[in-house]
Amino acid sequence: MAAHTIFVGSLPDSASNERLEEIFSEIGPVKKCFVVRDKEKCRGFGFVTYSMEEDAQRALKEIKEYDGQKLSLTVVFLKARNKTNTFQASRPHLRLNT
Repeated sequence: MAAHTIFVGSLPDSASNERLEEIFSEIGPVKKCFVVRDKEKCRGFGFVTYSMEEDAQRALKEIKEYDGQKLSLTVVFLKARNKTNTFQASRPHLRLNT
């Protein structure tokens, strides 16, 4: 299965959807992008989905920081959870950028 979604870890408390999209769209068109928030601050992670797998792979290699803060990026794979065609996200334990 093609991997187009990236888990973005180590985001600062002030991270925003708009800035995350701005950073990752330098690689290619972003299909979906969001920072996970707890009330008014970022919980330290988010997700970026590209339309093309090649853009996701390039982002893993080229994007290292969010406004000077080092990021941890990993690919998110979707796997079937049951026979009703629902899916569950899973992350491999391998870190591609540290």
